[in-house]
Amino acid sequence: MKREELIKLLMEKEGLRKDQIDIVAGEKEKTGAPFGYLLIKFGLLSADRWYNFVLKELKIVPINPSGIDIEKNVISSLPEFTCRKYRTIPVYRGGKKIICGMVDPTDEEAITELGKIASMEIEPRLSKDSDIKTGLDRYLAQGSLKIISPVEKMEAAGRIFKPSDLKEISDSSAVAAVEDIIAKAVEAKATDAHIEIEEEGIKLRYRINGVLYEFPPPPLELYSAIISHIKVLSMLDIAEKRIPQDGYFKLKLSGRDVDLRVSTFPTIFGEMAAMRILDKRNIVSGLEQLGFLPRTLHRWRMLLEEPYGILLVTGPTGSGKTTTLYSSLNELDGIHKKIITVEDPVEYHLKNVDQTQINPKSGLTFAVALRSILRQDPDVVMVGEIRDLETAEISFRAAQTGQLVFSTLHTNTAPGAVIRLIDMGVEPYLIASSLIGVLNQRLVRSICVNCRERYTPLKEEIKQLGIPDGKTEHAFFRGKGCHMCNGTGFGGRIGIFELMIINEDLRRGIMVNPEVDRVKELAKKAGMRVLREDGITKVLEGKTTISEVLYSTKKDED
Repeated sequence: MKREELIKLLMEKEGLRKDQIDIVAGEKEKTGAPFGYLLIKFGLLSADRWYNFVLKELKIVPINPSGIDIEKNVISSLPEFTCRKYRTIPVYRGGKKIICGMVDPTDEEAITELGKIASMEIEPRLSKDSDIKTGLDRYLAQGSLKIISPVEKMEAAGRIFKPSDLKEISDSSAVAAVEDIIAKAVEAKATDAHIEIEEEGIKLRYRINGVLYEFPPPPLELYSAIISHIKVLSMLDIAEKRIPQDGYFKLKLSGRDVDLRVSTFPTIFGEMAAMRILDKRNIVSGLEQLGFLPRTLHRWRMLLEEPYGILLVTGPTGSGKTTTLYSSLNELDGIHKKIITVEDPVEYHLKNVDQTQINPKSGLTFAVALRSILRQDPDVVMVGEIRDLETAEISFRAAQTGQLVFSTLHTNTAPGAVIRLIDMGVEPYLIASSLIGVLNQRLVRSICVNCRERYTPLKEEIKQLGIPDGKTEHAFFRGKGCHMCNGTGFGGRIGIFELMIINEDLRRGIMVNPEVDRVKELAKKAGMRVLREDGITKVLEGKTTISEVLYSTKKDED
């Protein structure tokens, strides 16, 4: 059925207004989610009311996926991402046709896209959203066709504990499960793997392009053995389950070494584990691959050639600061320059770089290590993070005495780094004489090249982003979602940057009037492009979407 006919029926039979329909249509345009599902999500119709409307007015055949035994080859016809995005579940498969239960079987755009992803013809049937969710959880969330009883869930969660159960679990099963979790994370290009225990059961999630997605977890009965095996690999105390623990291990998968940083944390149902997958191919790469615009990259490389001074990379946790620092150090001449780092932790070993990991328990803090490092005659020093006044003062004095110092700071803007240092207790004269540049950055998801399509954004989006009037006729792109990107429309991430280079005007401003608005004004006069301006350029180049830039820069523009 055409959208116009459906809207007319909804207004006549359900009493919906044109302005309500327009809101749903706008959201449909942005997200691609099914029209009927959005009506439910926005509270314009209840799930039952929508179901009865389609059943009565459109005469579409219903199907209940939660009461059907679906074969594995059928459920795997569509990625889980796609099923949850389009609120659908494959039920039967025959020849070149798949019968799918759908919340909105009238959405022709969704049906067409599902057909492309599955490379088969889609025959839609009407299903309730709750039944689809139950079906997906049953077949995908538990990783097999087995239904776990409430008693089994309670046992796995620790509510009903039987010591004898642990003896029945095969060590080899736990080993295989851990390897499978890590292998799937690497295959999905995930940066983190989270395995958690809740009252309802196990939850396995991977962080892909900065967003967490659920994946089929291992069997519940293996949970305790899996956590224990991860702790053994990380050389952690398996008997201690009441306090958090941190560790590290390497695993060889298909001839490839995978480095993992592990953190365990106690919850009311048992320990959960988070594993950071450290991929050297991603973290140590050429600066060109990080998303720098040519002008910004040229100015940053000029700063890398300075003989002394301090360079700061700022941004929140997970914004790619470590990647930028490692990639920058990788460009320096490690043969003719002595480069030493102090990190927490050392994530990768860099060639021709002397790296040290701090150990506060033994008294080796950033400040203590930094004092000794300066007696090692270094040319370049990298301090993982400036966390306190003592570390900051030693770093800035090192920059004054002939070393090029790199470090990170948690601030939302490049000009904000100056104010953060002053608030920390660093004297303005020390900042003005030592700081040579601040690079602030964020990571945004880049559009999948396989399903990239041109579209017309809403006027409100363009206005909110602040795109200049002369650019509004420019082409805008988004990802439709395909098998290559698991239906997300995104493939990888790129950086957006603002680079503040300290010139004489800025030095005087820091000394005389160190206020963030004044520093920002002087930095912009010196040629700094703020994060949102850099993001707009990448939107107009078709590299990312308006929503990604708005989300990543909202706090900085408030």
